[in-house]
Amino acid sequence: MNKKNFALYLGFILIIIVAFFLRLYRLDERVFHHDEAAVGYFTYKLFNDGIYSYDPSFHGPFMYYVTAEVYRRMGDSIYSSRLLPALFGAAMIFLLIPLRKYIGNTGVILSAFFLALSSSFLYYSRFYREDIFIAFFSLLMFVCAVKYAEKYFEEKYSFFRIFYLFLAAISLASMAALKENAYIAMALIVFFLFLLFIREKGYQGLIAKIKSFDKKLPTIVLESIFFIFVFLIAFSLYYTGKPLELHGMYAAFERAVIHWYEMHRIERIGGPYFFYLPILALYELPILVFGVIGMAYYGCYDKAKEKMLTVFLAYWVIADIMYYISNVYPQSARFFPTAYIPSSIVILFPLLIYGIICVLKSSNIFLAFLTYWALANLFVYSYIQEKVPWLVLNFLLPLVIIAAVYLGEHLPRLDLKSKAGAATIIFLVLSSSYFAYSSIFLNFYDYTNPAEPLIQAAQPPQKFSLFIDKISEISRQYKNQSTEIQITDNEMETQFLWYLRHYGNVRWRVNIDSELAAPLIVVHDSDDKHEPDIVKSRLRSDYERLDSAKMSWYFFAPSDVTLNYLLYRKMDKPPGEYRVVLFYQPRY
Repeated sequence: MNKKNFALYLGFILIIIVAFFLRLYRLDERVFHHDEAAVGYFTYKLFNDGIYSYDPSFHGPFMYYVTAEVYRRMGDSIYSSRLLPALFGAAMIFLLIPLRKYIGNTGVILSAFFLALSSSFLYYSRFYREDIFIAFFSLLMFVCAVKYAEKYFEEKYSFFRIFYLFLAAISLASMAALKENAYIAMALIVFFLFLLFIREKGYQGLIAKIKSFDKKLPTIVLESIFFIFVFLIAFSLYYTGKPLELHGMYAAFERAVIHWYEMHRIERIGGPYFFYLPILALYELPILVFGVIGMAYYGCYDKAKEKMLTVFLAYWVIADIMYYISNVYPQSARFFPTAYIPSSIVILFPLLIYGIICVLKSSNIFLAFLTYWALANLFVYSYIQEKVPWLVLNFLLPLVIIAAVYLGEHLPRLDLKSKAGAATIIFLVLSSSYFAYSSIFLNFYDYTNPAEPLIQAAQPPQKFSLFIDKISEISRQYKNQSTEIQITDNEMETQFLWYLRHYGNVRWRVNIDSELAAPLIVVHDSDDKHEPDIVKSRLRSDYERLDSAKMSWYFFAPSDVTLNYLLYRKMDKPPGEYRVVLFYQPRY
Protein backbone atom coordinates (compact mmCIF):
# COMPACT_ATOMS: atom_id res chain seq x y z
CA MET A 1 0.00 0.00 0.00
CA ASN A 2 1.52 3.32 -1.07
CA LYS A 3 1.26 6.55 0.92
CA LYS A 4 -1.53 7.92 -1.29
CA ASN A 5 -3.74 4.85 -0.79
CA PHE A 6 -2.98 4.81 2.92
CA ALA A 7 -4.09 8.43 3.20
CA LEU A 8 -7.30 7.63 1.30
CA TYR A 9 -8.12 4.64 3.50
CA LEU A 10 -7.36 6.61 6.64
CA GLY A 11 -9.52 9.50 5.41
CA PHE A 12 -12.38 7.11 4.66
CA ILE A 13 -12.18 5.53 8.13
CA LEU A 14 -12.13 8.96 9.80
CA ILE A 15 -15.17 10.05 7.81
CA ILE A 16 -17.04 6.92 8.93
CA ILE A 17 -16.16 7.61 12.57
CA VAL A 18 -17.30 11.22 12.20
CA ALA A 19 -20.54 10.10 10.49
CA PHE A 20 -21.47 7.73 13.33
CA PHE A 21 -20.49 10.27 15.98
CA LEU A 22 -22.56 13.08 14.44
CA ARG A 23 -25.59 10.83 14.16
CA LEU A 24 -25.44 9.35 17.66
CA TYR A 25 -24.25 12.32 19.71
CA ARG A 26 -27.03 14.03 21.71
CA LEU A 27 -29.55 12.10 19.64
CA ASP A 28 -32.41 12.58 22.08
CA GLU A 29 -31.88 16.25 22.94
CA ARG A 30 -34.33 17.60 20.36
CA VAL A 31 -38.01 17.21 21.27
CA PHE A 32 -40.07 14.83 19.16
CA HIS A 33 -41.46 16.28 15.93
CA HIS A 34 -45.23 15.91 15.41
CA ASP A 35 -44.70 13.02 12.97
CA GLU A 36 -42.12 11.38 15.22
CA ALA A 37 -44.57 11.54 18.12
CA ALA A 38 -47.28 9.86 16.04
CA VAL A 39 -45.15 7.00 14.67
CA GLY A 40 -43.42 6.66 18.04
CA TYR A 41 -46.76 6.09 19.73
CA PHE A 42 -47.87 3.53 17.13
CA THR A 43 -44.55 1.74 17.56
CA TYR A 44 -45.09 1.76 21.32
CA LYS A 45 -48.57 0.24 20.85
CA LEU A 46 -47.03 -2.52 18.76
CA PHE A 47 -44.28 -3.07 21.34
CA ASN A 48 -46.55 -2.90 24.38
CA ASP A 49 -49.85 -4.36 23.14
CA GLY A 50 -48.91 -6.17 19.93
CA ILE A 51 -51.29 -3.90 17.98
CA TYR A 52 -50.50 -2.66 14.47
CA SER A 53 -52.78 -1.73 11.58
CA TYR A 54 -51.52 -0.30 8.30
CA ASP A 55 -52.49 3.34 7.74
CA PRO A 56 -51.08 5.05 4.60
CA SER A 57 -51.03 8.37 6.48
CA PHE A 58 -48.31 6.93 8.72
CA HIS A 59 -46.75 4.64 6.12
CA GLY A 60 -45.73 0.99 6.11
CA PRO A 61 -44.90 -1.59 8.79
CA PHE A 62 -41.12 -1.97 8.38
CA MET A 63 -40.05 0.83 10.70
CA TYR A 64 -42.60 -0.04 13.37
CA TYR A 65 -41.54 -3.67 13.66
CA VAL A 66 -37.78 -3.12 13.64
CA THR A 67 -38.04 -0.26 16.16
CA ALA A 68 -40.33 -2.33 18.40
CA GLU A 69 -37.46 -4.82 18.60
CA VAL A 70 -35.16 -1.99 19.69
CA TYR A 71 -37.70 -1.05 22.38
CA ARG A 72 -37.61 -4.61 23.71
CA ARG A 73 -33.86 -4.38 24.22
CA MET A 74 -33.39 -0.73 25.15
CA GLY A 75 -36.78 0.49 26.32
CA ASP A 76 -39.08 2.97 24.63
CA SER A 77 -37.40 6.38 24.49
CA ILE A 78 -36.59 9.13 22.03
CA TYR A 79 -33.02 7.85 21.78
CA SER A 80 -34.03 4.26 21.02
CA SER A 81 -36.61 5.51 18.49
CA ARG A 82 -33.99 7.46 16.56
CA LEU A 83 -31.22 4.87 16.91
CA LEU A 84 -31.94 2.85 13.75
CA PRO A 85 -32.30 5.91 11.48
CA ALA A 86 -28.93 7.10 12.81
CA LEU A 87 -27.26 3.74 12.21
CA PHE A 88 -28.76 3.27 8.74
CA GLY A 89 -27.86 6.84 7.81
CA ALA A 90 -24.21 6.30 8.76
CA ALA A 91 -24.08 2.80 7.25
CA MET A 92 -24.92 4.23 3.81
CA ILE A 93 -21.28 5.24 3.54
CA PHE A 94 -20.20 1.56 3.55
CA LEU A 95 -22.32 1.02 0.42
CA LEU A 96 -19.98 3.32 -1.50
CA ILE A 97 -17.17 0.77 -1.30
CA PRO A 98 -18.60 -1.64 -3.94
CA LEU A 99 -18.93 1.37 -6.31
CA ARG A 100 -15.25 2.33 -6.10
CA LYS A 101 -14.56 0.93 -9.57
CA TYR A 102 -16.98 3.46 -11.06
CA ILE A 103 -16.50 6.52 -8.90
CA GLY A 104 -12.79 6.17 -8.11
CA ASN A 105 -10.93 6.35 -4.80
CA THR A 106 -11.22 10.12 -4.58
CA GLY A 107 -14.87 9.88 -5.57
CA VAL A 108 -15.52 7.46 -2.70
CA ILE A 109 -13.89 9.85 -0.22
CA LEU A 110 -15.84 12.84 -1.52
CA SER A 111 -19.13 10.91 -1.61
CA ALA A 112 -18.51 9.77 1.96
CA PHE A 113 -17.73 13.35 3.01
CA PHE A 114 -20.92 14.65 1.39
CA LEU A 115 -23.10 11.93 2.93
CA ALA A 116 -21.52 12.27 6.37
CA LEU A 117 -21.90 16.06 6.61
CA SER A 118 -24.91 16.79 4.41
CA SER A 119 -27.45 18.83 6.37
CA SER A 120 -30.29 16.82 4.83
CA PHE A 121 -28.82 13.35 5.35
CA LEU A 122 -27.58 14.18 8.85
CA TYR A 123 -30.81 15.81 10.01
CA TYR A 124 -33.02 12.98 8.76
CA SER A 125 -30.61 10.40 10.17
CA ARG A 126 -31.42 11.97 13.55
CA PHE A 127 -35.16 11.86 12.85
CA TYR A 128 -37.63 9.04 13.42
CA ARG A 129 -39.11 8.88 9.94
CA GLU A 130 -38.92 6.46 7.03
CA ASP A 131 -36.97 8.61 4.58
CA ILE A 132 -33.43 7.76 5.64
CA PHE A 133 -34.34 4.05 5.45
CA ILE A 134 -35.67 4.67 1.92
CA ALA A 135 -32.35 6.33 0.98
CA PHE A 136 -30.38 3.40 2.42
CA PHE A 137 -32.35 0.73 0.57
CA SER A 138 -32.31 2.80 -2.65
CA LEU A 139 -28.52 2.89 -2.53
CA LEU A 140 -28.33 -0.80 -1.60
CA MET A 141 -30.58 -1.72 -4.52
CA PHE A 142 -28.44 0.39 -6.86
CA VAL A 143 -25.30 -1.39 -5.64
CA CYS A 144 -26.97 -4.77 -6.24
CA ALA A 145 -27.95 -3.72 -9.78
CA VAL A 146 -24.39 -2.61 -10.57
CA LYS A 147 -22.85 -5.82 -9.20
CA TYR A 148 -25.45 -7.94 -11.02
CA ALA A 149 -24.58 -6.17 -14.28
CA GLU A 150 -20.90 -6.96 -13.71
CA LYS A 151 -21.66 -10.66 -13.28
CA TYR A 152 -24.07 -10.64 -16.22
CA PHE A 153 -21.27 -9.95 -18.70
CA GLU A 154 -18.97 -12.66 -17.36
CA GLU A 155 -18.68 -15.71 -19.60
CA LYS A 156 -19.22 -18.19 -16.78
CA TYR A 157 -22.50 -18.06 -14.90
CA SER A 158 -22.09 -16.89 -11.31
CA PHE A 159 -24.53 -17.63 -8.53
CA PHE A 160 -23.66 -14.22 -7.15
CA ARG A 161 -26.20 -13.02 -9.72
CA ILE A 162 -28.90 -14.80 -7.72
CA PHE A 163 -27.61 -13.30 -4.49
CA TYR A 164 -27.69 -9.75 -5.89
CA LEU A 165 -31.18 -10.29 -7.29
CA PHE A 166 -32.36 -11.63 -3.95
CA LEU A 167 -30.88 -8.70 -2.02
CA ALA A 168 -32.28 -6.18 -4.51
CA ALA A 169 -35.76 -7.73 -4.24
CA ILE A 170 -35.63 -7.60 -0.44
CA SER A 171 -34.47 -3.98 -0.62
CA LEU A 172 -37.33 -3.02 -2.94
CA ALA A 173 -39.88 -4.83 -0.77
CA SER A 174 -38.46 -3.09 2.30
CA MET A 175 -38.88 0.26 0.56
CA ALA A 176 -42.50 -0.62 -0.22
CA ALA A 177 -42.99 -1.58 3.42
CA LEU A 178 -41.53 1.74 4.54
CA LYS A 179 -43.25 4.37 2.47
CA GLU A 180 -45.62 4.55 -0.48
CA ASN A 181 -43.27 6.58 -2.68
CA ALA A 182 -41.54 3.23 -3.29
CA TYR A 183 -44.18 2.75 -6.01
CA ILE A 184 -42.82 5.86 -7.71
CA ALA A 185 -39.34 4.33 -7.55
CA MET A 186 -40.68 1.10 -9.08
CA ALA A 187 -42.28 2.99 -11.97
CA LEU A 188 -39.05 4.91 -12.65
CA ILE A 189 -37.02 1.67 -12.56
CA VAL A 190 -39.38 -0.05 -15.03
CA PHE A 191 -39.20 2.96 -17.34
CA PHE A 192 -35.40 2.95 -17.11
CA LEU A 193 -35.31 -0.75 -18.07
CA PHE A 194 -37.53 0.07 -21.05
CA LEU A 195 -35.10 2.84 -22.09
CA LEU A 196 -32.18 0.45 -21.61
CA PHE A 197 -33.93 -2.11 -23.82
CA ILE A 198 -34.22 0.55 -26.55
CA ARG A 199 -30.63 1.73 -26.04
CA GLU A 200 -29.24 -1.78 -26.41
CA LYS A 201 -31.59 -2.47 -29.33
CA GLY A 202 -32.96 -5.52 -27.57
CA TYR A 203 -35.90 -5.53 -29.97
CA GLN A 204 -33.60 -6.41 -32.92
CA GLY A 205 -33.73 -10.11 -33.60
CA LEU A 206 -35.88 -10.75 -30.54
CA ILE A 207 -38.24 -13.06 -32.40
CA ALA A 208 -35.32 -14.98 -33.86
CA LYS A 209 -33.75 -15.35 -30.42
CA ILE A 210 -37.00 -16.73 -29.04
CA LYS A 211 -37.35 -19.19 -31.93
CA SER A 212 -33.74 -20.31 -31.71
CA PHE A 213 -34.04 -20.63 -27.94
CA ASP A 214 -31.12 -18.32 -27.23
CA LYS A 215 -29.25 -19.47 -24.10
CA LYS A 216 -29.36 -16.10 -22.36
CA LEU A 217 -33.08 -15.54 -22.81
CA PRO A 218 -34.42 -18.36 -20.55
CA THR A 219 -31.88 -17.35 -17.88
CA ILE A 220 -33.06 -13.75 -17.91
CA VAL A 221 -36.71 -14.83 -17.81
CA LEU A 222 -36.10 -17.20 -14.88
CA GLU A 223 -34.09 -14.59 -13.00
CA SER A 224 -36.84 -12.03 -13.54
CA ILE A 225 -39.44 -14.46 -12.21
CA PHE A 226 -37.18 -15.17 -9.23
CA PHE A 227 -36.82 -11.44 -8.49
CA ILE A 228 -40.58 -10.84 -8.68
CA PHE A 229 -41.30 -13.96 -6.59
CA VAL A 230 -38.90 -12.90 -3.79
CA PHE A 231 -40.29 -9.36 -3.85
CA LEU A 232 -43.90 -10.56 -3.58
CA ILE A 233 -43.14 -12.96 -0.74
CA ALA A 234 -41.28 -10.28 1.23
CA PHE A 235 -44.00 -7.69 0.51
CA SER A 236 -46.70 -10.09 1.65
CA LEU A 237 -44.83 -11.01 4.83
CA TYR A 238 -44.38 -7.35 5.69
CA TYR A 239 -48.05 -6.45 5.26
CA THR A 240 -49.91 -9.65 6.11
CA GLY A 241 -47.49 -11.90 7.99
CA LYS A 242 -48.15 -14.62 5.40
CA PRO A 243 -46.30 -15.52 2.18
CA LEU A 244 -48.24 -14.59 -0.96
CA GLU A 245 -51.49 -13.50 0.70
CA LEU A 246 -52.79 -11.87 -2.46
CA HIS A 247 -55.88 -10.19 -1.04
CA GLY A 248 -53.94 -8.48 1.74
CA MET A 249 -51.20 -7.39 -0.68
CA TYR A 250 -53.71 -5.88 -3.08
CA ALA A 251 -55.59 -4.15 -0.25
CA ALA A 252 -52.35 -2.54 1.02
CA PHE A 253 -51.41 -1.37 -2.46
CA GLU A 254 -54.89 -0.04 -3.21
CA ARG A 255 -55.15 1.89 0.06
CA ALA A 256 -51.73 3.44 -0.50
CA VAL A 257 -52.43 4.61 -4.05
CA ILE A 258 -55.91 5.95 -3.28
CA HIS A 259 -54.77 7.79 -0.16
CA TRP A 260 -51.80 9.54 -1.74
CA TYR A 261 -53.64 10.35 -4.93
CA GLU A 262 -56.25 12.07 -2.77
CA MET A 263 -53.55 13.97 -0.82
CA HIS A 264 -52.12 15.19 -4.12
CA ARG A 265 -55.55 16.12 -5.47
CA ILE A 266 -56.51 18.26 -2.50
CA GLU A 267 -52.97 19.69 -2.28
CA ARG A 268 -52.78 18.95 1.41
CA ILE A 269 -49.25 20.34 1.66
CA GLY A 270 -48.87 22.17 -1.62
CA GLY A 271 -46.02 24.34 -2.78
CA PRO A 272 -44.39 25.86 -5.86
CA TYR A 273 -42.57 23.75 -8.44
CA PHE A 274 -39.22 25.11 -7.24
CA PHE A 275 -39.90 24.14 -3.59
CA TYR A 276 -36.84 21.89 -3.30
CA LEU A 277 -34.33 24.02 -5.19
CA PRO A 278 -33.81 26.68 -2.47
CA ILE A 279 -33.30 23.89 0.07
CA LEU A 280 -30.55 22.40 -2.08
CA ALA A 281 -28.96 25.79 -2.66
CA LEU A 282 -29.05 26.73 1.02
CA TYR A 283 -27.76 23.48 2.52
CA GLU A 284 -26.15 21.43 -0.25
CA LEU A 285 -24.49 24.05 -2.45
CA PRO A 286 -21.32 22.15 -3.52
CA ILE A 287 -23.38 19.03 -4.23
CA LEU A 288 -25.91 21.02 -6.25
CA VAL A 289 -23.35 22.99 -8.29
CA PHE A 290 -20.93 20.18 -9.07
CA GLY A 291 -23.76 17.68 -9.43
CA VAL A 292 -25.39 19.86 -12.11
CA ILE A 293 -22.02 20.39 -13.83
CA GLY A 294 -21.41 16.65 -13.66
CA MET A 295 -24.79 15.86 -15.21
CA ALA A 296 -24.03 18.26 -18.05
CA TYR A 297 -20.50 16.90 -18.50
CA TYR A 298 -21.24 13.17 -18.41
CA GLY A 299 -24.86 13.18 -19.46
CA CYS A 300 -24.79 13.15 -23.24
CA TYR A 301 -22.43 12.99 -26.20
CA ASP A 302 -20.59 16.26 -26.82
CA LYS A 303 -22.02 17.14 -30.22
CA ALA A 304 -25.57 17.15 -28.89
CA LYS A 305 -24.98 19.28 -25.79
CA GLU A 306 -24.87 22.63 -27.53
CA LYS A 307 -27.94 21.85 -29.64
CA MET A 308 -29.88 20.59 -26.63
CA LEU A 309 -28.99 23.66 -24.58
CA THR A 310 -30.16 25.91 -27.42
CA VAL A 311 -33.45 24.01 -27.74
CA PHE A 312 -34.06 24.03 -23.98
CA LEU A 313 -33.34 27.75 -23.68
CA ALA A 314 -35.69 28.49 -26.58
CA TYR A 315 -38.37 26.33 -24.92
CA TRP A 316 -38.02 28.18 -21.59
CA VAL A 317 -38.11 31.58 -23.32
CA ILE A 318 -41.35 30.64 -25.10
CA ALA A 319 -42.87 29.31 -21.86
CA ASP A 320 -41.85 32.50 -20.06
CA ILE A 321 -43.47 34.63 -22.76
CA MET A 322 -46.70 32.64 -22.38
CA TYR A 323 -46.71 33.19 -18.62
CA TYR A 324 -45.97 36.90 -19.06
CA ILE A 325 -48.77 37.45 -21.60
CA SER A 326 -51.19 35.48 -19.40
CA ASN A 327 -50.38 37.70 -16.42
CA VAL A 328 -50.64 40.96 -18.36
CA TYR A 329 -53.72 39.93 -20.35
CA PRO A 330 -55.58 37.32 -18.24
CA GLN A 331 -58.26 36.88 -20.89
CA SER A 332 -55.63 35.47 -23.27
CA ALA A 333 -54.54 32.71 -20.86
CA ARG A 334 -57.00 30.18 -22.27
CA PHE A 335 -55.11 30.17 -25.58
CA PHE A 336 -51.87 28.96 -23.97
CA PRO A 337 -51.08 25.43 -22.72
CA THR A 338 -49.48 27.00 -19.64
CA ALA A 339 -53.01 27.69 -18.39
CA TYR A 340 -53.91 23.98 -18.37
CA ILE A 341 -50.64 22.21 -17.62
CA PRO A 342 -49.11 22.48 -14.10
CA SER A 343 -46.09 24.77 -14.00
CA SER A 344 -43.90 21.99 -12.62
CA ILE A 345 -44.45 20.00 -15.82
CA VAL A 346 -44.09 23.02 -18.11
CA ILE A 347 -40.84 24.25 -16.55
CA LEU A 348 -39.12 20.98 -15.66
CA PHE A 349 -40.13 18.86 -18.65
CA PRO A 350 -36.85 19.55 -20.53
CA LEU A 351 -34.91 18.19 -17.55
CA LEU A 352 -36.85 14.92 -17.72
CA ILE A 353 -36.18 14.74 -21.47
CA TYR A 354 -32.49 15.33 -20.80
CA GLY A 355 -32.44 12.46 -18.30
CA ILE A 356 -34.08 10.17 -20.87
CA ILE A 357 -31.64 11.20 -23.62
CA CYS A 358 -28.73 10.54 -21.26
CA VAL A 359 -29.85 6.94 -20.80
CA LEU A 360 -30.28 6.49 -24.55
CA LYS A 361 -27.10 8.21 -25.70
CA SER A 362 -24.49 8.53 -22.95
CA SER A 363 -21.41 6.34 -23.18
CA ASN A 364 -21.30 6.03 -19.36
CA ILE A 365 -24.46 4.15 -18.39
CA PHE A 366 -23.54 4.27 -14.68
CA LEU A 367 -23.63 8.07 -14.57
CA ALA A 368 -26.45 8.19 -17.12
CA PHE A 369 -28.67 6.27 -14.73
CA LEU A 370 -27.74 8.56 -11.83
CA THR A 371 -28.56 11.59 -13.99
CA TYR A 372 -31.87 10.07 -15.01
CA TRP A 373 -32.62 9.12 -11.39
CA ALA A 374 -31.91 12.62 -10.07
CA LEU A 375 -33.85 14.49 -12.77
CA ALA A 376 -36.80 12.08 -12.91
CA ASN A 377 -37.22 12.23 -9.13
CA LEU A 378 -36.96 16.02 -9.15
CA PHE A 379 -39.59 16.16 -11.90
CA VAL A 380 -42.00 13.82 -10.10
CA TYR A 381 -41.69 15.33 -6.63
CA SER A 382 -41.90 18.87 -7.97
CA TYR A 383 -45.22 17.90 -9.58
CA ILE A 384 -46.73 16.05 -6.61
CA GLN A 385 -48.57 18.40 -4.28
CA GLU A 386 -47.22 16.94 -1.07
CA LYS A 387 -44.23 19.23 -0.61
CA VAL A 388 -42.24 18.29 2.47
CA PRO A 389 -38.50 18.85 2.97
CA TRP A 390 -37.50 15.22 3.64
CA LEU A 391 -38.37 14.23 0.06
CA VAL A 392 -35.26 16.12 -1.05
CA LEU A 393 -33.26 12.98 -0.19
CA ASN A 394 -34.68 11.18 -3.24
CA PHE A 395 -32.80 13.30 -5.78
CA LEU A 396 -29.99 14.48 -3.49
CA LEU A 397 -28.55 10.95 -3.24
CA PRO A 398 -27.66 10.55 -6.95
CA LEU A 399 -26.43 14.16 -7.02
CA VAL A 400 -23.95 13.31 -4.25
CA ILE A 401 -22.35 10.56 -6.33
CA ILE A 402 -22.33 12.57 -9.56
CA ALA A 403 -20.72 15.58 -7.85
CA ALA A 404 -18.11 13.35 -6.19
CA VAL A 405 -17.25 11.60 -9.48
CA TYR A 406 -16.86 14.92 -11.30
CA LEU A 407 -14.70 16.47 -8.59
CA GLY A 408 -12.66 13.30 -8.17
CA GLU A 409 -11.84 13.27 -11.87
CA HIS A 410 -11.23 16.98 -12.41
CA LEU A 411 -9.59 18.23 -9.21
CA PRO A 412 -6.25 16.51 -9.94
CA ARG A 413 -6.20 18.13 -13.41
CA LEU A 414 -6.89 21.68 -12.25
CA ASP A 415 -4.34 24.27 -13.18
CA LEU A 416 -4.16 26.28 -9.98
CA LYS A 417 -2.24 29.04 -11.75
CA SER A 418 -5.14 29.71 -14.10
CA LYS A 419 -8.07 31.94 -13.17
CA ALA A 420 -10.58 29.13 -13.76
CA GLY A 421 -8.62 26.70 -11.59
CA ALA A 422 -8.16 29.19 -8.76
CA ALA A 423 -11.83 30.22 -8.90
CA THR A 424 -12.92 26.57 -8.76
CA ILE A 425 -10.80 25.86 -5.68
CA ILE A 426 -11.94 29.02 -3.92
CA PHE A 427 -15.60 28.23 -4.62
CA LEU A 428 -15.17 24.60 -3.53
CA VAL A 429 -13.48 25.59 -0.25
CA LEU A 430 -16.00 28.32 0.58
CA SER A 431 -19.09 26.32 -0.42
CA SER A 432 -17.86 23.19 1.39
CA SER A 433 -17.10 25.21 4.52
CA TYR A 434 -20.58 26.71 4.47
CA PHE A 435 -21.98 23.24 3.71
CA ALA A 436 -20.33 21.80 6.85
CA TYR A 437 -21.13 24.86 8.99
CA SER A 438 -24.83 24.79 8.02
CA SER A 439 -25.07 21.12 8.90
CA ILE A 440 -23.45 21.41 12.33
CA PHE A 441 -25.36 24.60 13.14
CA LEU A 442 -28.70 23.04 12.16
CA ASN A 443 -28.23 19.70 13.89
CA PHE A 444 -26.64 20.79 17.15
CA TYR A 445 -27.63 24.42 17.76
CA ASP A 446 -30.62 25.48 15.67
CA TYR A 447 -32.52 22.21 15.52
CA THR A 448 -35.96 23.61 16.41
CA ASN A 449 -35.78 26.97 14.65
CA PRO A 450 -38.59 27.11 12.04
CA ALA A 451 -36.42 29.50 10.01
CA GLU A 452 -34.51 26.35 8.97
CA PRO A 453 -36.34 25.11 5.83
CA LEU A 454 -35.44 21.49 6.59
CA ILE A 455 -37.56 21.78 9.74
CA GLN A 456 -41.22 21.40 8.91
CA ALA A 457 -43.72 23.54 10.85
CA ALA A 458 -44.89 20.55 12.87
CA GLN A 459 -41.66 20.71 14.91
CA PRO A 460 -42.30 22.05 18.44
CA PRO A 461 -39.92 24.68 19.78
CA GLN A 462 -37.40 23.37 22.29
CA LYS A 463 -39.28 25.08 25.15
CA PHE A 464 -41.85 22.29 24.68
CA SER A 465 -39.43 20.07 26.64
CA LEU A 466 -39.97 22.33 29.70
CA PHE A 467 -43.70 21.75 29.24
CA ILE A 468 -43.21 17.96 29.30
CA ASP A 469 -40.76 18.14 32.22
CA LYS A 470 -43.28 20.14 34.26
CA ILE A 471 -45.96 17.49 33.68
CA SER A 472 -43.52 14.84 34.90
CA GLU A 473 -42.51 16.93 37.92
CA ILE A 474 -46.07 17.62 39.07
CA SER A 475 -47.24 14.05 38.47
CA ARG A 476 -44.53 12.79 40.85
CA GLN A 477 -46.10 14.93 43.55
CA TYR A 478 -49.42 13.10 43.17
CA LYS A 479 -49.92 9.57 41.87
CA ASN A 480 -47.04 9.46 39.41
CA GLN A 481 -48.34 8.08 36.10
CA SER A 482 -51.82 7.60 37.59
CA THR A 483 -52.16 11.35 38.13
CA GLU A 484 -55.23 12.78 36.42
CA ILE A 485 -54.56 14.98 33.38
CA GLN A 486 -57.31 16.92 31.62
CA ILE A 487 -56.74 18.07 28.02
CA THR A 488 -59.23 20.48 26.46
CA ASP A 489 -57.19 21.08 23.29
CA ASN A 490 -58.32 18.60 20.63
CA GLU A 491 -55.28 19.28 18.43
CA MET A 492 -52.81 18.16 21.12
CA GLU A 493 -53.80 14.52 21.04
CA THR A 494 -51.38 13.36 18.36
CA GLN A 495 -48.42 15.19 19.88
CA PHE A 496 -49.27 13.99 23.39
CA LEU A 497 -49.96 10.33 22.57
CA TRP A 498 -46.23 9.63 22.73
CA TYR A 499 -45.35 11.84 25.67
CA LEU A 500 -48.27 10.61 27.79
CA ARG A 501 -48.09 6.97 26.69
CA HIS A 502 -47.28 5.78 30.23
CA TYR A 503 -50.04 7.84 31.88
CA GLY A 504 -53.21 5.86 32.53
CA ASN A 505 -55.53 8.62 33.70
CA VAL A 506 -55.61 11.07 30.79
CA ARG A 507 -58.96 12.60 29.86
CA TRP A 508 -58.92 13.75 26.24
CA ARG A 509 -61.12 16.38 24.59
CA VAL A 510 -62.53 17.71 27.85
CA ASN A 511 -65.09 20.47 27.31
CA ILE A 512 -63.82 23.82 28.54
CA ASP A 513 -67.14 24.43 30.30
CA SER A 514 -66.92 21.21 32.30
CA GLU A 515 -65.40 20.91 35.78
CA LEU A 516 -61.64 21.36 35.54
CA ALA A 517 -59.99 20.25 38.76
CA ALA A 518 -57.14 17.89 37.76
CA PRO A 519 -53.60 18.66 38.97
CA LEU A 520 -52.62 19.06 35.30
CA ILE A 521 -54.79 20.83 32.71
CA VAL A 522 -53.79 21.56 29.10
CA VAL A 523 -55.59 24.36 27.22
CA HIS A 524 -55.23 25.81 23.72
CA ASP A 525 -54.17 29.46 23.57
CA SER A 526 -55.27 31.71 20.70
CA ASP A 527 -55.68 35.42 20.13
CA ASP A 528 -59.44 35.25 19.58
CA LYS A 529 -60.92 32.74 22.07
CA HIS A 530 -58.83 33.53 25.19
CA GLU A 531 -59.44 30.05 26.58
CA PRO A 532 -56.57 30.20 29.13
CA ASP A 533 -58.03 33.34 30.70
CA ILE A 534 -61.46 31.72 30.92
CA VAL A 535 -60.01 28.59 32.52
CA LYS A 536 -57.80 30.60 34.90
CA SER A 537 -60.83 32.53 36.18
CA ARG A 538 -62.53 29.25 37.14
CA LEU A 539 -59.56 27.57 38.80
CA ARG A 540 -58.45 27.76 42.41
CA SER A 541 -55.80 30.35 43.19
CA ASP A 542 -53.07 27.76 43.80
CA TYR A 543 -52.84 26.82 40.09
CA GLU A 544 -49.82 28.11 38.21
CA ARG A 545 -49.46 28.69 34.48
CA LEU A 546 -46.80 27.62 31.98
CA ASP A 547 -47.00 28.84 28.37
CA SER A 548 -45.58 26.78 25.52
CA ALA A 549 -46.26 25.83 21.89
CA LYS A 550 -46.70 22.57 20.03
CA MET A 551 -45.39 23.94 16.72
CA SER A 552 -44.02 27.13 15.18
CA TRP A 553 -43.53 28.38 11.63
CA TYR A 554 -42.54 31.18 9.28
CA PHE A 555 -44.09 32.18 5.98
CA PHE A 556 -41.03 33.12 3.96
CA ALA A 557 -40.70 36.12 1.67
CA PRO A 558 -37.75 36.89 -0.64
CA SER A 559 -36.87 39.87 1.57
CA ASP A 560 -36.22 37.48 4.47
CA VAL A 561 -33.09 36.11 2.80
CA THR A 562 -30.41 38.38 4.25
CA LEU A 563 -26.80 37.79 5.29
CA ASN A 564 -28.01 37.48 8.88
CA TYR A 565 -30.41 34.76 7.74
CA LEU A 566 -27.84 32.89 5.66
CA LEU A 567 -25.34 32.78 8.51
CA TYR A 568 -27.54 32.52 11.61
CA ARG A 569 -31.11 31.87 10.33
CA LYS A 570 -32.28 35.03 12.07
CA MET A 571 -35.56 36.57 10.94
CA ASP A 572 -36.80 40.13 11.36
CA LYS A 573 -40.18 38.91 12.59
CA PRO A 574 -41.39 36.53 15.30
CA PRO A 575 -42.56 33.06 14.26
CA GLY A 576 -46.18 32.02 14.20
CA GLU A 577 -47.01 29.44 16.85
CA TYR A 578 -49.71 27.01 17.87
CA ARG A 579 -49.71 27.98 21.54
CA VAL A 580 -50.74 25.81 24.49
CA VAL A 581 -50.94 26.49 28.21
CA LEU A 582 -50.38 24.10 31.10
CA PHE A 583 -52.17 24.87 34.36
CA TYR A 584 -50.64 22.87 37.19
CA GLN A 585 -51.30 22.61 40.90
CA PRO A 586 -48.03 22.03 42.78
CA ARG A 587 -48.15 20.36 46.17
CA TYR A 588 -44.74 21.58 47.30
